[in-house]
Amino acid sequence: MASPRFVVAAPFPGFLSVLWAGLLALGFATCASSGGGPMSGSGGKASGGSVGPGSGGVAATGGATSSGGVSATGGATSSGGAPPTGGTFATGGTTGTGGRAGMGGAADAPGNGGRGGTAGAAGKPGTGGAGGTTPTGGSKGGGGTAAADPCKPLGWATRTGRNGSAFSVTGGGTATPDVVTTFAQLQQYASDGQARVIHIDGTLGSGWSGTSGDRLEIKSNKTIVGLRPGTLLKAPVHINGATNVILRNIVIRGPGSNEDQAWDNISIEGASKNIWVDHCEFWDGQDGNADVVKGADTVTFTWCIFGYALSGHPHNLSNLIASSDDEPASEGKLDITFMFNWWNGAMERQPRCRYGYIHVVNNLYTSNAAVGASKLGVTNGFSCNVRTENNHFIDQNDPIDLGKQAGTGSVQEAIGNQFESCTGNQKGSGTSFTPPYEYKSIMVPAADVKALVQKNAGATLTSPTACQ
Repeated sequence: MASPRFVVAAPFPGFLSVLWAGLLALGFATCASSGGGPMSGSGGKASGGSVGPGSGGVAATGGATSSGGVSATGGATSSGGAPPTGGTFATGGTTGTGGRAGMGGAADAPGNGGRGGTAGAAGKPGTGGAGGTTPTGGSKGGGGTAAADPCKPLGWATRTGRNGSAFSVTGGGTATPDVVTTFAQLQQYASDGQARVIHIDGTLGSGWSGTSGDRLEIKSNKTIVGLRPGTLLKAPVHINGATNVILRNIVIRGPGSNEDQAWDNISIEGASKNIWVDHCEFWDGQDGNADVVKGADTVTFTWCIFGYALSGHPHNLSNLIASSDDEPASEGKLDITFMFNWWNGAMERQPRCRYGYIHVVNNLYTSNAAVGASKLGVTNGFSCNVRTENNHFIDQNDPIDLGKQAGTGSVQEAIGNQFESCTGNQKGSGTSFTPPYEYKSIMVPAADVKALVQKNAGATLTSPTACQ
């Protein structure tokens, strides 16, 4: 990343020949027993196969190159074959049949040893077995799972649409970071027409109430990141008609909820697409914490906190997707992924949706007695298809809320969730959509969600390039 710019030999005859050959045999046997490195996945030599004991033959040097096999990481070294007995080293013999790489096998498995050659002639080279391909986001060879790159976006934000192709969310890309120290600078760069990487240094903004005060407008091709953990932005975020945006490591605290049509802590609307919100916190939003409405699409929230901490406020309704049953601009859109997030103290809308294909996976739900009980959890409303998967609900009423299910295709499939001290409905309805993106390699069981999310969610990143 560019540096940020601040705005402000021949053999011996006779007896010696025999002695020389013996020393060579001893040396070669020792080398063979030391083992080779791991197998090369494509075109490299297999150097880790065991050496078969030849009766007067040469030590096999391992299998032939593997064509398309998976890279074995950390494979064990071979134990080596015994040195040939009583014969000199054969010349020109071919190597023994090489072990084949398991198709899709787990990493760290060395190839089978080649068969030892007969005296004076080693076996014919073996043909490497076909290796399995590496699944997207999974472990090499398909043997188990491995965490995907946490610096990369996932979910619906990585698609061009419900039936579209893959999309690379880059935000401002490789642009030299602009470090901003005032809200005016942040507003200028966030709302212009250039691709930008913007680092927020310090607490910016003077606050707001209702629809008055500072509000950050973000346009296309922007990455906006807090420089340090807990970077506070005293302004709600508005993304309207923008594409390819990354917002990260920022805390937004509203003045407390009310029933007025006030600004949400973040609002994404108006044909916005490919938006990734990661490691952010949204607290005490007036109308809501984080809404996606009016034709926006392909949005992902990861490692965020949606919470309420202020008492005496009646409208602790967190995440609304579509603002009404009559919103034609949202038909076929509003496809959103929520993964590794934490709803803390929300009364309803965790989230509450219309129209979209909503994936709610590996999230944590907790209550906050100081601000009121949970009434409703995940709610599928008008024509909304929800996949609620491997979440952990604690002290929630109706964590699976089917009370507003209406319209064509409105379902909420509940899969693998854990319910602790919950009341009301915990069963789903119908069969949900199948996500078009890979996520199962990083999905964890519901029993693991609480510790994972409580440790890592929120604006916890120590630098703009840190990942968890």
